[in-house]
Amino acid sequence: MADPWWSSWVAAVVPYAVLLRLLVDARVTGEEFEVVFLPLYKRDTTDWPSEIFDVLDGFFADVDDFCADPALRAEVGGIDEPELRRRAAATFDRLSALAG
Repeated sequence: MADPWWSSWVAAVVPYAVLLRLLVDARVTGEEFEVVFLPLYKRDTTDWPSEIFDVLDGFFADVDDFCADPALRAEVGGIDEPELRRRAAATFDRLSALAG
């Protein structure tokens, strides 16, 4: 059996990478992603190198901007699920370059 794609990644980044792939590949909705990502990120005590922290923290802001409800999104100026997926793909690519 071949090693999983994440086997060469920095171990602490793997949960984020797998979760990002699930969102990018549309295997979870934006709302499902948010429910898992936010507690993972908020409880993470890893002493990240600044480059990785900046990527994760920037994406945390993107997830915070996500709003599934179109009426509320229009009111607060949030982002929709397709935009969250685009940003997740970019975040995955940046993490891959740094920790993959």
